[in-house]
Amino acid sequence: MNTGIQPVKLATIALGLLLVACSGTPVDNHYYLLRSELPEQSRGLTPSSRFAMGGVNVAPYIDQAGLILEVSPGQVRPARHHQWAEPMAGALNNFLMVEVSRAVREDVFPEAASDAPLVYSVRIDQLHGTLDGDALLVAYWWIRGNNQELVSYQFTETRALARDGYAALADAQKALLLELARRIGESLLEADGAG
Repeated sequence: MNTGIQPVKLATIALGLLLVACSGTPVDNHYYLLRSELPEQSRGLTPSSRFAMGGVNVAPYIDQAGLILEVSPGQVRPARHHQWAEPMAGALNNFLMVEVSRAVREDVFPEAASDAPLVYSVRIDQLHGTLDGDALLVAYWWIRGNNQELVSYQFTETRALARDGYAALADAQKALLLELARRIGESLLEADGAG
């Protein structure tokens, strides 16, 4: 009777069962786009003669794939399976350019491609889900003309999630960014004397 083979067979079977048990159901990844809801259409663009877009700076913790959640005061964690589909620095830049253009009803181009006298720049300092279950956006923007700062603003707002889950967090963050773009547009019109 060879008893040395039994434990090896049992260990192999146990290891196989353990691997099957650990594999479980795979977790699906979810990817979110930050895009304007304006209807897409082909058209010629005319750069605004009044307004241009300067830089959009993003806090480094925001510029990563996972949606960010606050897990305790002063600590955040990116989600593994709920991610933005593209780097946030570029997405925020494009989103704000389109939405500020909508707010002022003119095609606002980047400063490098425009001769407009009023230029706005933005800093996105915080964008994450809070411990209270809200979305938080803290941003700053300033408007300059004739190579000097004319006026600056701070935007600090929270928005309750409409439902549970990361998709609701992405929706609430988008709504906050829409409000930010609207306020930037209002401030540009006011700085231009048209507000």
